[in-house]
Amino acid sequence: MSPPTAKPPRKTLRLKPIAAAGQPRAKHKPLRWSPLQKDRSPAPKTAPDATPPAAVPAAKSPARPPARPGPEAAAQRRRPKPKPPEAARLSLFCPCPRGLEAQTAQELADLGAAEVEPASGGVGCAGDLVLAWKINLWSRLAIRVLWRVAAGPYRREEDLYDAALALPWSDWFGHDKTLAVRTVAHDCPLKSLNFVTLKIKDAVCDRFRQDHLPRPDVEPRAPDVPILIYLERDRFSLYLDLSGAPLNRRGYRVEPAPAPLNENLAAGLLILSGWTPQKPLLDPMMGGGTILLEAAMLALNMAPGLKRHFAFENLAGFDKVEWTRLRKDAEAAQGEKRALPLYGCDLDPNMVRAAGLNFKAAGLLDCVTLREGDVLAIPAPAEAGLIVSNPPYGIRLAVGRAASTPRDGEVRPADFAAFYRALGDALKQRFTGWTAHLLSADPDLPRQIGLKATRRTPLYNGPLECRLYEYRVEAGSLRAR
Repeated sequence: MSPPTAKPPRKTLRLKPIAAAGQPRAKHKPLRWSPLQKDRSPAPKTAPDATPPAAVPAAKSPARPPARPGPEAAAQRRRPKPKPPEAARLSLFCPCPRGLEAQTAQELADLGAAEVEPASGGVGCAGDLVLAWKINLWSRLAIRVLWRVAAGPYRREEDLYDAALALPWSDWFGHDKTLAVRTVAHDCPLKSLNFVTLKIKDAVCDRFRQDHLPRPDVEPRAPDVPILIYLERDRFSLYLDLSGAPLNRRGYRVEPAPAPLNENLAAGLLILSGWTPQKPLLDPMMGGGTILLEAAMLALNMAPGLKRHFAFENLAGFDKVEWTRLRKDAEAAQGEKRALPLYGCDLDPNMVRAAGLNFKAAGLLDCVTLREGDVLAIPAPAEAGLIVSNPPYGIRLAVGRAASTPRDGEVRPADFAAFYRALGDALKQRFTGWTAHLLSADPDLPRQIGLKATRRTPLYNGPLECRLYEYRVEAGSLRAR
């Protein structure tokens, strides 16, 4: 035993031999506490053309096997974001006013759609999502843009439920978006369409639960994602509505008029009439000015969807940058606002005021000439031109005539037949050389107007069956000749 004052023996340090010149020193990797700990040592630098060394398998250390997650743990795991749909060709269907299927098909083809096929009350086509956005922005005739996600035969409500349950809804929109299901049927054998709507809604929500996601909420009035199912006798078609509100809601009508004309139909009347921006256009019974507004937007190449939002903005595949580019291109393609040969008048001063407010909301008030006047007394604004109008009939005609008072002994007929005869006389006396296109659902108009129609085109104003009559006005009555 050494004395207390003795020093402890020194430890002998053994040094490893230094590597030879030109050889890199070996670096030891730090010890890892578990196989799950990452190796944070810097990777060795290699030349760009050098082949990386082969990976050396690490020695396996005993580790505790992970426990199987239960249903609660699976629900609390990180929820994946909805995946955008592939940029593949989608099957689209665009409803339109009945009678305008051929014109809508031509419009979609001009916008770049493929496989364009007119059908009853709409047009089918194919394209990607960007094309669907472009149709919503530019189409003047389509009412909606529907993306068909499923179709097939069915016999019972359970068949529809199974077909909807098999679709990847969570890839198309998030659980934080609201939805609503609408059912349209034609010759459907099922007893309750409300039950079909409920089954489709349950299938969509159950699919979210299968994907370990919360159920989306239902908002029947203004949903983020509208869903439409169309039923025939033995087949169904399931759609995602990419438009939301109908496309005829351009966003400029701030003062509604009684019995307003649908904007899609008004644009169709202009196309069927052959009107061009160089021809004078008159609507002597303009109401809220829908026909003249569509004419001004057509003349200035204004995209009708610039002032509104669409349902596709709530889907996972929405690219805000691409949508902004489409809108900027539309704004750049718009013509400079200028005075146009567009003329409108109405007997009711309230309608003249409403039309002026609508034009002001659209920024087009300086492009038209509006005035209060009676179609039976106004002069022609030019030597020749087109008249495109929706003459009042039914309650609108009775109210408009009763609200006016005679001026200078002028007789204002209250019955429809007398009004149509007076309208024909006014056209023959003051609009010689003009061509009139009158839309009416009253069969008395062609019998009483005293002019021979050179063309009759069947159209539908909503559910109301109408005819577009073309009259080439010349001196005297064509029927008398």
